[in-house]
Amino acid sequence: MKVTKLVTAPIGTNTYIIDDKIVIDPGTGIGKYISSPVDVLITHGHYDHISGLKELAINKVFISKPDMPMLRNPRLNASVYFDEPFSWEKECYDISDFFNTIHTPGHTMGSCVILIENYLFTGDTLFSSSVGRTDLEGGSEELLKKSLDLLKVKLTEIAGDYIIAPGHDMLNNEKLYTVSQILKINPFLKTKNRSL
Repeated sequence: MKVTKLVTAPIGTNTYIIDDKIVIDPGTGIGKYISSPVDVLITHGHYDHISGLKELAINKVFISKPDMPMLRNPRLNASVYFDEPFSWEKECYDISDFFNTIHTPGHTMGSCVILIENYLFTGDTLFSSSVGRTDLEGGSEELLKKSLDLLKVKLTEIAGDYIIAPGHDMLNNEKLYTVSQILKINPFLKTKNRSL
């Protein structure tokens, strides 16, 4: 499996292309890098992770059921704050029905981690050295703490050479870290009673 990471607008979102067939979290500018029809997988419904939808030739769009309304509502997806109201009115599918996911509410109600082969695409739930914010609509600090506890258990079970592919905030833009490394360097995975 070939995974290509691109940093896209509007706020430095990590967009991933898998084998020129799948795009994960398409930010603005993704259309410059791929023209073939693709399936699109979305970790959560915020604008910076969906703004590139309009640039792609799309087979199907997959997102969690709780975040589906965000695709159609510029206030919920926060595009109104960029003065670029955006909505996606076409059909989309519940990602958990088709892909291996871990439901991780907190950043949004439908945030999820997507597992494909030895990659975990964590969106804005888990970064290299931090976690996603909880102060936007649909965010919950309490739920994110619970999701991080669950994720820590899952990551400990996985361990090894699985690769974390976050939505933002890599310590080194050229490098993706393994699960074992993330468990050591991310302070939000070190204690159950962390403060966000």
